[in-house]
Amino acid sequence: MKEDDLLQRIRGFVEASDSSVACPPTTAAAVAAFEASLGLRLPRLYARLLTEVGNGGFGPGYRIMGIPPDGYVDSDLGAVDLGAAYRERRTCDDPAWRTPEGLLFLCHWGCGIFSYVDTLSAGAAVVTDDALPERIEYVETSSSLAGWLTDWIEGVNLWEAMHEVVGYRDGVNPFTHKPHRFPVTRLRGRRLDLEDRR
Repeated sequence: MKEDDLLQRIRGFVEASDSSVACPPTTAAAVAAFEASLGLRLPRLYARLLTEVGNGGFGPGYRIMGIPPDGYVDSDLGAVDLGAAYRERRTCDDPAWRTPEGLLFLCHWGCGIFSYVDTLSAGAAVVTDDALPERIEYVETSSSLAGWLTDWIEGVNLWEAMHEVVGYRDGVNPFTHKPHRFPVTRLRGRRLDLEDRR
């Protein structure tokens, strides 16, 4: 799908959904200031999404993040704005938990799981974190932001699409208190070695 067509479809979806959480579009000047503050260049599609559709508050997961000063930021990010969150996670003392350079929070899925747009990759890949006991691993769950947004606007359940069942565990359903087999899942996609970017 062409970029203009994709943005038009997303704009139509946002307008039709009448979401009170969606933020109005930001400005090119705000994008430039944000980029300068972090030393990053936003992928063209993401910048257009923020300036032509809305500054976050719509889309997959618990909604796409926007940029300061008025962009949507998920409360679980634990920061005032997207720039502050990026700087905070980039300066974590433990490299195993430090967010790699160029990964900008894109959306929250719940339970501390985030997807990011990789601002340093050619296609603006979407990368999702996988917290292990000793470190965070990163998985490329879509090779491009355009593909990820196209799947979403065409009705693909992105959460289910990025997970695969690798087994089952027995347990007790917390609601019915009866025995239950729970699926064990893992992120589907290419595991990334981003050590040189930590």
